[in-house]
Amino acid sequence: MDAKPTVAVIGLGRMGAGMATTFQKAGFPLTVYNRTASKTEPFVAAGAAAADSPKSAAAQGDIVVTSLLDDKSIIGMATADDGILAGLRPDAIHLGTTTISPAAAARVEALHRDHDRTYVGTNVLGRPSAAATGELAALVAGDPAAVERCRPVLEAFTSMLVVVGTQAADAARMKLVINFFLSGLIETMGETYVFAGKHGLELDTVRHLMINQVLPNPALREYADRIKERRFGDAGATLTTSLKDLTLILGEAAAVQAPLPIANLVRDHILSGLALGQGDLDWCVSTEANRRAAGMD
Repeated sequence: MDAKPTVAVIGLGRMGAGMATTFQKAGFPLTVYNRTASKTEPFVAAGAAAADSPKSAAAQGDIVVTSLLDDKSIIGMATADDGILAGLRPDAIHLGTTTISPAAAARVEALHRDHDRTYVGTNVLGRPSAAATGELAALVAGDPAAVERCRPVLEAFTSMLVVVGTQAADAARMKLVINFFLSGLIETMGETYVFAGKHGLELDTVRHLMINQVLPNPALREYADRIKERRFGDAGATLTTSLKDLTLILGEAAAVQAPLPIANLVRDHILSGLALGQGDLDWCVSTEANRRAAGMD
């Protein structure tokens, strides 16, 4: 059996510490570095080696995993005299898990390429608690051969691994896309609780229906397919019907002075579709307003 690759983790915040924990549990030889050295102590006590600089840590890893704060921190730590590129071996791979701008991801990738080194964008989805239990999702973009070499390490801290492209910026951009989707869900949940609460409805029941009826509903998967494929015929609920529903929703919200910005936006998109004669199409055709606004038609 081939020996496990050595892993170096640089950055032991909540996410980085969680990933380091999964590497130790999986039996990868581990080196850790953090600017606050005391954060390395639990890992050293469990058998890891502590490095005194990013350069030293990078020199020890077949796979070097960074979990840092932002664009500035990853670029600075990559290029410093005692930084990652100063220590990264030619045959090693740097996995960058920090949420950074696509422009920064492209720059970090170019810096590695200029040094004949390999960088793989590895943006993650999930809370820190999921990192420690190996249940993150990883959005990975880079050289396909490098991604395959990293797969055992990636699988140690993930329950879902999705290759999204060959350029590091692809992973950074996909992370922003999914975070946008999540932010919309969070805003809608918040507005839903306000709407229900101002009418005196039981919020535990609202939560139960959101989590156990709406989110697992196969209809959501169908809408995701319909919107992606722009397939709006054979309507379940029509655009005309949806206007009635949104009018009722907004009327009840207005009665208790509960602003619902998302509902107003959806109503306006429905009106836009009706003005174009789309009343008999499936109501998810309202999302086409976004394409028109973006000049995609």
